[in-house]
Amino acid sequence: MMFKMLLPCALSALIAAPVIAANDVRGSEDHPLLSRFPDTYIKSYYTSEYDEFLVATGPRTDGELPPVLRLEGKVTTLGYEANERKYSALQVFRNYEKAFAKAGFTPIFTCRNDDECGGKFVNKLYWYGNSARRGRDKGLDAPNLHGNRYQYFYWSGKASVQGKDTYATLLVAQYNGGSFPTKAVLDIGEIESLDDDRISIDLDGMSKSLAETGKVELEGVLFDTAKASLKAESAEVVATIAEYLGNHADQSFYVVGHTDSQGAFDFNMKLSQDRADTVVRTLVQEHGVAAARLKSVGVGPVSPVMSNSSENGRSENRRVELVLAD
Repeated sequence: MMFKMLLPCALSALIAAPVIAANDVRGSEDHPLLSRFPDTYIKSYYTSEYDEFLVATGPRTDGELPPVLRLEGKVTTLGYEANERKYSALQVFRNYEKAFAKAGFTPIFTCRNDDECGGKFVNKLYWYGNSARRGRDKGLDAPNLHGNRYQYFYWSGKASVQGKDTYATLLVAQYNGGSFPTKAVLDIGEIESLDDDRISIDLDGMSKSLAETGKVELEGVLFDTAKASLKAESAEVVATIAEYLGNHADQSFYVVGHTDSQGAFDFNMKLSQDRADTVVRTLVQEHGVAAARLKSVGVGPVSPVMSNSSENGRSENRRVELVLAD
């Protein structure tokens, strides 16, 4: 049986024929590598120049997550919904499989329903694997897209696009009763290296900022996405902070963690506190700074420096500051 194909895409041009639907969420657009299935609209949309994304490589057996590649780079998430109920999940999925092949993707893992993917595969991967999705992907409804009530299909793959590793994942699901339209969630991640020019701090800059404003942003103190564990590349910056503290042994400081507004408020408040705790613990345990000189504080999203309406603003708001306490 032949299925209606997606609009064709080609790696040589890296552009799919643009499609715009009147009910697409504001500010959204198709990814240039892949067009949408005909007669669907964008219900949820997210893009970031640098974020974490998960690629399942096998079924979920035990533990919280299926086996995954935990990658970082430019991420685009598109949540599509069909305008009519006549399009089955299988029809939409097969079209995307063909489109991925035409775009040069090699499959990594594919499965259908909990029998092949593993129990609670969808909500563990999409909802709990990356908690930030809970707030931003309002059209995803991942906790419900699994089990006997839904038919779903998952696909992950990899391609080389202009010399850059590019990963894609796809979830297509439909309620078994056919009373609701098919949904498709497409994630495309382009592996990137973080701009090292943005993650540096020096003693002169710290001294100047603290003298003028009583605080300094600790640029280069970096954490794993949605976690409080420091990235390895933060070590040099933390050593510089410790050197400054050693040169000003008569001063005490607050270490203040901040987040953007994405995700649940309580989660962000705890995350900001945990990250501040991690910085203090690292300075005390690894660099010998007296614990009495440092107090960690987490304020979550309540003190932004820019609007959270753009990724650039959210990036600026995710930070740790050293604030003079006396």
